Amino acid sequence: MKGIFRKGIWIFGILGILIISAYFLLAGLSTYRELKRLRVDSIWRLPSRVYSSELVMVQGMDTERSGLLERLARLRYREVADVSAPGEFSRDAQGITVFIRTFQVLGKKYDAVLVRLSLHDGQITRIVRIDRSEEVESVLLEPECITEIFDSLYEDRTIVDLDDCPGHLLDAIIATEDKRFYDHRGVDFRSLLRAGLTNLVHGGIEEGGSTITQQLIKNLFLTSERTLSRKIREMWMALIMERIYSKQEILHMYINEVYMGSYWHSGICGIGKASRMFFDKSVSEISLPEAALLAGMIKAPNAYSPYSSPAKALARRNTVLKLMEAEGIITPELFEQARSKSLCVIPLVPKKRHAPYFVDHVLSEIRDSYPQNDLEKGGYQIYTTLDMHMQITAETVLEHGLADKDKDIDGAVVIMDPHSGDILAMVGGKRYADSQFNRAVKIRRHIGSLVKPIVYYTALRRGYTLSSFVDDEPITIRLDDGSQWTPANFDKTTHGRILLKDALVNSYNLATVKIGMDLGVANILAEVGRIVPADVQKPNPSALLGALSYSPLEVSIIYSAFANNGSQVETRSVLGICNERGTVVEETAEFRTGKALDPAVVYLINTVLQEVITSGTAKNSRLYGMPQGVCGKTGTSDDLRDSWFVGFTPDLIVTVWLGSDEYRSIGHTGSSGAMPIASMILSRLSPAVTWPVPQDVVICSVDPSNGKLAGFWSDGKGVSIPYIRGTEPQEVSEENTPWVWSVLKSLWDRKIPDPKAR
Repeated sequence: MKGIFRKGIWIFGILGILIISAYFLLAGLSTYRELKRLRVDSIWRLPSRVYSSELVMVQGMDTERSGLLERLARLRYREVADVSAPGEFSRDAQGITVFIRTFQVLGKKYDAVLVRLSLHDGQITRIVRIDRSEEVESVLLEPECITEIFDSLYEDRTIVDLDDCPGHLLDAIIATEDKRFYDHRGVDFRSLLRAGLTNLVHGGIEEGGSTITQQLIKNLFLTSERTLSRKIREMWMALIMERIYSKQEILHMYINEVYMGSYWHSGICGIGKASRMFFDKSVSEISLPEAALLAGMIKAPNAYSPYSSPAKALARRNTVLKLMEAEGIITPELFEQARSKSLCVIPLVPKKRHAPYFVDHVLSEIRDSYPQNDLEKGGYQIYTTLDMHMQITAETVLEHGLADKDKDIDGAVVIMDPHSGDILAMVGGKRYADSQFNRAVKIRRHIGSLVKPIVYYTALRRGYTLSSFVDDEPITIRLDDGSQWTPANFDKTTHGRILLKDALVNSYNLATVKIGMDLGVANILAEVGRIVPADVQKPNPSALLGALSYSPLEVSIIYSAFANNGSQVETRSVLGICNERGTVVEETAEFRTGKALDPAVVYLINTVLQEVITSGTAKNSRLYGMPQGVCGKTGTSDDLRDSWFVGFTPDLIVTVWLGSDEYRSIGHTGSSGAMPIASMILSRLSPAVTWPVPQDVVICSVDPSNGKLAGFWSDGKGVSIPYIRGTEPQEVSEENTPWVWSVLKSLWDRKIPDPKAR
């Protein structure tokens, strides 16, 4: 019996050993596969970033209207007395000196460059590259990060290579965290023994004894709980990791994974992000004292924060420097020199999500190709058309313009480049926190008198001139359903026989309807359709007064044809997208098309739209700083539900809409509601402009009383009116001619025989 019992114990013992061995073998294989996968799978969750467009600084650029100093501040350039490093600038009475950082846009790298911008009255007169003593035509300032797209962990990091890290930075990390890093095989049993004795003496956990490899394992795969089972698994995985990866590979993963504190809602992960956050430097530019601070923070980043606990951070940094001296890494002289330095971290600024409505629009544009989950962890760089200065200007002015209005009134602003269709700014409402509904894109309302320039464009294309006379008299139109439509002017009066251009300047409804009915509503809608699709199936006379529904973005497209000499454009918000390695994966070209409208006729309409600003429905725009030469048009829908204004130059279109989400009357016309806001935006962004005269256009002085060429006796009452060559009036006005002169001229004409009669 004893033999059988003894034999059974042996069998069970062997089985137990086999089971345990099999467990460790399977666990080892599983761990091996898990660690091996790091070579092919992305280790980190990298937030995607949305960028504005870069700023092209050229001769003649207005630094105030382009917001240069504000851009430098948002990009965290530091104003110093003597510029010596990237990210610094200085200014004096003659100009600005800027050391532009290295940056990358759509796969193209731009090296750091020191430039001098000579200024006169705020305008750049000369750009010189100081390193070459060479004058250049232009220079780029890097784009701004509009927002970051995080996953639920909110980890923010910038991946760097070991080759980017200066030697003193890696030495500081190894001396502080694992001085025997290159000697052990993943677990330093000597350090574990020393830590165990220290903890035993102090009656608590004073030292951990974990190697860099163990810390990396814990951060990537385990939790921070202090249990024996977790520690054993950590050691086991560290031993396997060191069989798979070289020391350099492990160190590379470690410096990009290590947690360095938090900034608002996101965690700062990796030395690369920390160096940019604390010192506004790339990791390659880190000095010895700065490297020691970063290495010292790894142990307890929040406890040793240079912002919340500067004294502790300074003491910890000096401790690291002392360790480096003790290990012979730095000399005593270098130690003393570095220890005397202050922390020199840059101020942290509040983190704000810029241009939220625009960002939402961008994400909706790319959603099919880049789902939210991919953006949250894929590290994409999305380069957009947004001009941050214009965006902030639009947001600020809209908020100011709505501050004294009824709380139910909301608004939208779109600023667009009329040539490329690039969206330069987009505001979809007065407060994104209250409503994420993007009115700039999604709301579609009647555009009112904004349609009139197309009505008058059609008239000029079909035989009318700006000096043609039209009747602004009552009119009643029988509709297809048998009902009658009787439009009226906004001022409830009629104005009789007037020049066609004056009908548009003053936005008279009756004259517009008469012209439109003469031309045919279908023909006018066909002209609208050349630019954007007309939204009606059956022509209705009410379309002549703007019973057409469009969004502010679509209105910007319509008016782009007037700003760019007649070309059709498509809007663009994304310039291109790069992956986490900076490789271009998608690039968006400009939409190119032929002329949708006749450039010469467009010029004629634009001269009238300039008069809208100076003497028409938007004449009060001067009170809000409207620049000279800007074209504009007011628009108001029935019952004052919608207030519109579009102002444009050859380079910018500013569209403003005000209204209520409940589609009720807001009590404002285009001139009292939207116009002041657009005027203030343009006053901040645009200088005075001039429009070049096309070759096939002639400008004549015309007597407004009869539409004939102004004569000698017109007594200065002639007005300048442009014509398509060949359509200008030929007859000279005889208004105000003295009767004596008329008699003498008549006698003279009779005395001189007609040469053609021979």
